[in-house]
Amino acid sequence: MYLLILGMIFPIFAQEKISDVYYESGELPAVVLKKAGEEFSVYYPDNSNPDSRVLELQSSFISYNLGKDFEGHDSYLLVLEVEGGMLSATFNDTGKLLSVVERYENAKLPKKVRLNLAKKFPEWTLVRDKFLYVQRNGEVKRKQYKIIMKKDNKIRRVVVNEEGEIIRG
Repeated sequence: MYLLILGMIFPIFAQEKISDVYYESGELPAVVLKKAGEEFSVYYPDNSNPDSRVLELQSSFISYNLGKDFEGHDSYLLVLEVEGGMLSATFNDTGKLLSVVERYENAKLPKKVRLNLAKKFPEWTLVRDKFLYVQRNGEVKRKQYKIIMKKDNKIRRVVVNEEGEIIRG
């Protein structure tokens, strides 16, 4: 009985250790969606985003089976939506992923972004934010947050990258 219990506990702890080390590296794991002829469709999900809607929609996209829908067309556009967010992906005539554009309104901001905003704009309150994530040909081109903040009667628009550095505003 003891051997059976130990035999079940060790694999569980071994899996947790591997996943902790994997995600502490800070790198986005590439997901190969499909082989399209000689090329591969590569997608980098944003695993660092704390918003469950973002992770849910990206997971749905990864598990989506394109099948033969793209055949007979020069390009194919796939649009997935959740409340307050959308993901659009463009595939070419062979089924290779060309680009992914994700937009989310009022997404939960990552800790780094919240801390940097609080440090640079004390006493300002967050009114609204938009998260934009763009990939083309397997490369992340843009990952930014457009934020509207308010203090008394003043309104400030700020664009921030994933590290919390202010790009504009």
